[in-house]
Amino acid sequence: MKFEKEDVLLNVNVNNKESLLEELSKYAQKIGFTKDPEGLLGSFKKREEEYSTGLQDGFAIPHAKSEAVEKVGIIYARLEKPIEWKTYDNKPVTDVFALMVPPKNAGNTHLKMLANLSTALLEDDFKKDLKSLNDPEEIANYISKKIGANEL
Repeated sequence: MKFEKEDVLLNVNVNNKESLLEELSKYAQKIGFTKDPEGLLGSFKKREEEYSTGLQDGFAIPHAKSEAVEKVGIIYARLEKPIEWKTYDNKPVTDVFALMVPPKNAGNTHLKMLANLSTALLEDDFKKDLKSLNDPEEIANYISKKIGANEL
């Protein structure tokens, strides 16, 4: 799996989690991760109903294992303004990693993506450095290197 500048969205202007998940689902269609944005959106929502994917320090990792997903992918979105999300520190979310996995890749790939990303998000330097970058290509390269995207 490659993580490229097309997988980075900056200054996303949404008012709530639902709007963000809609935007991410539409964008996933635009860049070829899905042909069924409504199905993908449904998968994101279903996962959020089971358990919030909000973490802490402004980060969330919504994810979808779904027939609606064509190929494994991650979209990183930085929001223009914080939105409410149930998180461990009860703070709003500003940075989101949307993970998408088709059922055929659900086992190892999905778990490895989550593990690598979760590990990176435990590092204060990763979060600080990521938030300091403003160029989509630099952000994509940084995330790729940190989560080992080329090995997934």
